[in-house]
Amino acid sequence: MTQATARGVAREENSGDTSALEQEVVALRKELRLLRLANEELERLVVRDTLTPLYNRRHFITCLIERLNRLGRYGTAAALVFIDVDGMKAINDTFGHSAGDYALNHVAHLLIGAVRSTDIAARVGGDEFALLLDGLDEASALNKAEHLSKLISSTECHFGDHILPLSASFGCTALRGGDSDFAAIARADMAMYAAKRRNGR
Repeated sequence: MTQATARGVAREENSGDTSALEQEVVALRKELRLLRLANEELERLVVRDTLTPLYNRRHFITCLIERLNRLGRYGTAAALVFIDVDGMKAINDTFGHSAGDYALNHVAHLLIGAVRSTDIAARVGGDEFALLLDGLDEASALNKAEHLSKLISSTECHFGDHILPLSASFGCTALRGGDSDFAAIARADMAMYAAKRRNGR
């Protein structure tokens, strides 16, 4: 084999090696992209509710603890609102569970549209929602709850040929210095059930 022939063979071999490496780099980049997308989806599932576009209870508790710490350090006001959708059992029994799920999503979208980007809206139970409203005292939170109550009652929820009857009961409390997350939730929960009793729901 001449030197020229040997060099040509070497170039072909190197070219083959380079091509294989380029293909491997492309495959690795594709795999990394898929892993990144899977990781983003896992992160979303960790904080998001499985039924609605809202945050889940775990993330809500984390945010509540952060707000309580901020209140303790800087005195930053925030309010907690608990919401219970009235009559969900009757909706499920009359129209089916798919109608119930649709109603919960309807309420969730109304809440998203009515709060600020700095606020936190979550589904914390079957038919229970909660809001963390930054910078609001209890009176302001009550005004917000009244507005949301009217919004839920007056916005028709169409499910097939039916209009689902929707209303909700609200309980509000301002976060207080020295509150634990349990204490703040218990206070809002009690206020919500008191409102439900007052309204006969």
